[in-house]
Amino acid sequence: MTASELSIRQVEAFRALMQVRTVTLAAHALGVSQPAVSRLLADFESSVGLALFERRQGRLWPTAQAHALHAEVERAFSGFDRVVQAAAQIREQRRGAICVAAAAGFAADFLPRVAAAFAHEHAGVDVTLLTLEPALALERVAAQRCDLAIVNEAAPPPGVRFERLGQWPMRAILPRGHGLARKRVVHATDCEGEAFVSFESGTPARLRIDRLFAECAVTRATGVEADLAQAVVTLVEAGMGIALVDPVTAAALGTRVAVKRFEPSLEVPVNIARSVQQDGAPLADAFVRHAAAALARLK
Repeated sequence: MTASELSIRQVEAFRALMQVRTVTLAAHALGVSQPAVSRLLADFESSVGLALFERRQGRLWPTAQAHALHAEVERAFSGFDRVVQAAAQIREQRRGAICVAAAAGFAADFLPRVAAAFAHEHAGVDVTLLTLEPALALERVAAQRCDLAIVNEAAPPPGVRFERLGQWPMRAILPRGHGLARKRVVHATDCEGEAFVSFESGTPARLRIDRLFAECAVTRATGVEADLAQAVVTLVEAGMGIALVDPVTAAALGTRVAVKRFEPSLEVPVNIARSVQQDGAPLADAFVRHAAAALARLK
């Protein structure tokens, strides 16, 4: 006998009879007629070459061979059950894995909060969060080694597509007790001559900020630079000057510094990066929805 000589229906008929003990109940469980179950059982016995039942008083009684074979059938069906369960979990987005990368400004506080909200809704899904420089994050997305990246970059590199989540205004941050901390809104002209903590030269944030102050004809005392938003915040907290930071960073500062609206508004684009090869990714779509909702609350 080979596996091809068996049919799943034969095995189902055998299993049903072993569970419910009568052909009538087995037929009802399978949704077929009693003669159909009898034929399936006879074919099954013939295929396996075993005497599985004794016929007494119009009933089928399992033999010792039937009980031994039934144990194997149950083990096999438990595997099928796991397949069905796994398929249901994947369909309901309760199984799988997702990897999301972001620069430190997003990864320190914002990304874990989004991931926690996502995980509550998708129990059973493995979530990996990576803190990477934007260029490396986009490289991993292009290579499909990461599902998503959250970036401020203006244009995607080859192999990556962007989904714009929106634009959010940068915030002014000041040492607590600074003279401008009493103002509800800090204007660019208020920064004339003030000590200013800047991002590293040549970075997108630095270029945007320098361009705005140049357009407003405002001169700042820019003697301190840092490459990470968290370092900028620490320098401001230490009294080294004022700064502009993205709203995600500003939202996580608590009482460390004074956070103020800034005019004229300098908006930061927030993009979700995906591989151009990514298609039909419901878990990634769900994570993006959570990220968009969290960003919307920053406005």
